[in-house]
Amino acid sequence: MTVDVQAWDRPVLPCVAGALDRRDTRPDGTVLDLLDTWYEINGVRTLERTVVAYFPDGTRIVATANDADNTDPRTGSRHSGQIPLTLDELTAIATTPSLAVTAPVIPAVPLMRSCGAYTDWNGPELTRDKVTRLDRALEARWASMPGNADLTLDRPIRSLRLTDFGKDTVCEVVTVTSAAGEGRLEIVVVSGQPASSRQDEYLNEIDPNRVTTVSADGSTVTRGFYPAHGSAYFSLTLPSTQQILISTTPMKGSTVPITLEQIECIATAPEFDLN
Repeated sequence: MTVDVQAWDRPVLPCVAGALDRRDTRPDGTVLDLLDTWYEINGVRTLERTVVAYFPDGTRIVATANDADNTDPRTGSRHSGQIPLTLDELTAIATTPSLAVTAPVIPAVPLMRSCGAYTDWNGPELTRDKVTRLDRALEARWASMPGNADLTLDRPIRSLRLTDFGKDTVCEVVTVTSAAGEGRLEIVVVSGQPASSRQDEYLNEIDPNRVTTVSADGSTVTRGFYPAHGSAYFSLTLPSTQQILISTTPMKGSTVPITLEQIECIATAPEFDLN
């Protein structure tokens, strides 16, 4: 299912046969376009239902559900033959009052910025239980990390989530603030990654600030520090091929309050190893 919300300052689109099955107009002026259809690409059929709601305040909401699972690039799209949501259920979602662009903003944790890393999407699936283990390990390590009392976070450190594509990578972006400055902290965990990726090899060749070493247990470590703009990078690939990448970037021209030593401390938590 996807839900798209946008400000809409144009007329409602024309009612065209084939583009929708039915148009309804509610007493408050909300216009609803409903479509229950299917399409084929290379002989593969996808079932899809869509509800488009035009609110009188200038909001356009599109709620769509289909029978395809596109979350695992290794297997391609899988189709169940059944759409899990009815048109009535999609209508209820699309007409939720608090989704309107003029609705009062509910105090909440700020939206997380996009995050992730280059992968081949070949690692084992990171299940909900595994992500919970990683979150707990992250929380415990942060609590014991030297100097953490001076740092304020804009969201809980245990905020790992799956990236947009693939089930083998989780990540999070946290804003870290202290008297020293404000910075972006990005944490990525990949369940299966070669010790040296094509991207890493290229970056090491062109970047004198990046250094890669191999430890006694076979782990591959890459450290990068960039004094010119105060950012840092640490990558640890375990013998099991699980990879932990943590980077920091200053915000608003300030100094990142978390050091390379601190992000190395986080990344090397033994509890991060899921094997």
